[in-house]
Amino acid sequence: MADFDQWINIRNKGLKANTKITLLGKDYYPKYDHTVDGFINISNNHINIGFFVVPDDAVDESIREQNIMIANYKAKSEDAKKEIEQRIIDLDNHPYAKNTNLAASSKLAIYEGSVSLGALATFIGLYLGIIFLISSAAILALKELSESADNKERFRMLRKLGADEKLLNRALFRQIFIFFMFPLLLAIIHSVFGIMFCNYILSTLGTDEVLASIIMTAVFLVIIYGGYFLITYLCSKNIIKERR
Repeated sequence: MADFDQWINIRNKGLKANTKITLLGKDYYPKYDHTVDGFINISNNHINIGFFVVPDDAVDESIREQNIMIANYKAKSEDAKKEIEQRIIDLDNHPYAKNTNLAASSKLAIYEGSVSLGALATFIGLYLGIIFLISSAAILALKELSESADNKERFRMLRKLGADEKLLNRALFRQIFIFFMFPLLLAIIHSVFGIMFCNYILSTLGTDEVLASIIMTAVFLVIIYGGYFLITYLCSKNIIKERR
């Protein structure tokens, strides 16, 4: 049984090869040719690299390494759950803990720890990302507004040559669109390879769910970067507009 993707592939090779294990002088062979999803220690990530389930008579006390107790809360209210949580924490001070290595964890504690860590990482990532995004979009906007002010006379000459106002606005829109899209396109290409690498790193840590983060990033990108693009176009359009 395992739930760590990187190790599942390794375990499956051994199971398909019908690899033998020997316990107390007796040989055992796999019942399945693939890994069954499962874990013993609860965690917010898939970190179980694998363990073998054998009959009770396959082992004895001489090879026992640890005892594991898995239980559910016998409580429904949050206060009752927190009371049980505190009892689990207090196990470190139990006399039994002095003579053994005693570790305890709960679903509630793991959930709260993962939420706080995830919130911190998300806040730092969003803060840095938004700062850099606003800075780059502002520089592009200022550059394009400066270009529009310099090109004001050129657009006036085009009007005198008979160019339609809609045609001029369309040309201005395309110019600003290309000006904003090229840096964005380069960033997207860079992000694709970055996400592929991050996926590999996360998979080795037992986590590979990045779709929600990508969607959230895309929403922020559309709102902030798209907003700067739209404001730049409207301001540039107002700059080149013929005054009467």
